[in-house]
Amino acid sequence: MKFDIRTKIFLIALLVITPVFQLWTVMDIALVPRFICWSAVLMGGVVLFAKNFPKEKYLTWVDICFATWLFVSAASVLWAWNTAEAIFSTQKVAATLLTHWVLRFLLIKNEGKIIPILLWCNVATTLAVLAVTFWQMSQSPTLFRLAYNSFRDLTGLSAQKNLLCSFLYLTLIFNVFAVFYFRKKTKRIALGGLAVVQIFILIMLQTRGVYVALLVSGLFFLIGSQWISVYFNFKKILVAVVVLLMVIGGLWARLNLVDDDFNVYLQKINVTKYLNSNTASERFRLWNNTINLIQEKPLQGTGAGNWTIFFPSQGVENTAAANQNTFFQRPHNDFLWVFSELGILGFLAYVGIFVLTFWLAWKAMRASTSTNEKLQIWVLLSGLVGYVVIANFSFPKERIEHQIWWAMLLAILAYHARGELKNVRLFTLKINNQVLVALALLVLGFNLTVGYYRYKGEAAMKPVYLEATKKERKKQLLKAAKSPFYNLDYVGFPMDWYAGIIASNEGQAQQALNYFKEAYAANPFNFRVLTDLAIAHDNLNQRNEAIKCFAEAHHINPQHEDTIFNLAILNYKLKKHKIALEWVSKLSENYPRKNELIRELKSKL
Repeated sequence: MKFDIRTKIFLIALLVITPVFQLWTVMDIALVPRFICWSAVLMGGVVLFAKNFPKEKYLTWVDICFATWLFVSAASVLWAWNTAEAIFSTQKVAATLLTHWVLRFLLIKNEGKIIPILLWCNVATTLAVLAVTFWQMSQSPTLFRLAYNSFRDLTGLSAQKNLLCSFLYLTLIFNVFAVFYFRKKTKRIALGGLAVVQIFILIMLQTRGVYVALLVSGLFFLIGSQWISVYFNFKKILVAVVVLLMVIGGLWARLNLVDDDFNVYLQKINVTKYLNSNTASERFRLWNNTINLIQEKPLQGTGAGNWTIFFPSQGVENTAAANQNTFFQRPHNDFLWVFSELGILGFLAYVGIFVLTFWLAWKAMRASTSTNEKLQIWVLLSGLVGYVVIANFSFPKERIEHQIWWAMLLAILAYHARGELKNVRLFTLKINNQVLVALALLVLGFNLTVGYYRYKGEAAMKPVYLEATKKERKKQLLKAAKSPFYNLDYVGFPMDWYAGIIASNEGQAQQALNYFKEAYAANPFNFRVLTDLAIAHDNLNQRNEAIKCFAEAHHINPQHEDTIFNLAILNYKLKKHKIALEWVSKLSENYPRKNELIRELKSKL
């Protein structure tokens, strides 16, 4: 098979099939299924191009940063509380690194001739995502009203709206790049029209992080493009002004002629409103708790994938987790996330990828004699700036399609900076290609193993959440779900916690306690696990142990009054009336039985 044909097959599989692949048999229909697909496609790519990899292989500072990020992540498995999550997180980093290397190899090998294929694959994926998004929007009775309440649950082919918007932003980068890359006017007009549609959809879907990314990257590009062009193109500026006036006029008409919840939409754009919103308050709390985790373990971090376990240890008061069944899975800031999990070295390596790539591309742009090439590089750099903005408000690092597009962005920038890369080579690898291919296949084979067990676990867990599933069937499913690579569900609950609930409902107190102890060992800062473990101890009259567990639960969630009441009752049963009275006094005035219990305790003193 010719090299060009192999390249097209690989790129279509990576950039068209993988980002839309999903399975409905699991709760998160995109994450694990795409991880498996991604790993399989990369494995196929390594096999397809094994004979074509260059004999002389060199590492640059960007490669060192990537490799360090991977090494620290892999090493953190040794100290991570939950190794299953650490392994999964590490294998995603490994796949991202391999994706970047393979795409960079293909670009340099073909001297950039595969860029059109990359761009058309990007267009195909964009159209697929937009088609599904439009179909979902068509189900809304307020399709053309920009109604916040109607569109907030749109997901496209992603797991949630924020991820849909951030991925559309990533595809937008390459569609704008294509406008400058292709020479035919018809192609440029069509691609420009597609970009306008994407921007319109992004405005409709109302994701603030993407709004800021569009604004920052747009201004960055406009300023740079005028500087690169040396002169102001008055014709283009006039067109831009006309389009802007049309948009403003359309928004004015929309605001004045249609009566709906458009005010909510406007509040989404108003940054000052956001700073005073509950969402912002909660986001700031997430970041503050994450900074506290960093301060506790600045060198080694909590371990890859373990933020979700350690976050509650900093307290969840004044967040949705305090009074609702909400369990945070990430801090909505990739840079803080990496720092908290991998420590200072992992953080510097991750940041170094962005800084060094930008620096090399900047140098390449300055060295280029082609204005058009400079503009192409500037589009990509503007997109990278926008990605950094989104990474400060969301979690693209977690998602497969985001990581593929990020790796592609870095690879195309590396291709443009190929002349500069020669000047920053650290050393040449003297490893046989067969050894490297074997290592890559070993890593990707392990990826598939991890992916299989996680898929198997998630598929088994899905019926467990349904009340209609019989208890005996749930017991079998819980046993089938648990493995060395999967022991926490998608919100951080161990399989043993579910088994403990079933045993408790069946009156098997000792068995329930054993299950809850195992659940505690898997996730020691889960508030629900702690309270159920405390109740299980109390059911067996192990009241001192119950008090310890309730006290830990209270430290995590001081706002939960049932925990305070239980601490008062347990101390009362142990005849520690003074301590019991102190706990009761912390209850709100309208809490049932508070006054009655206070009177009774005072009579005992």
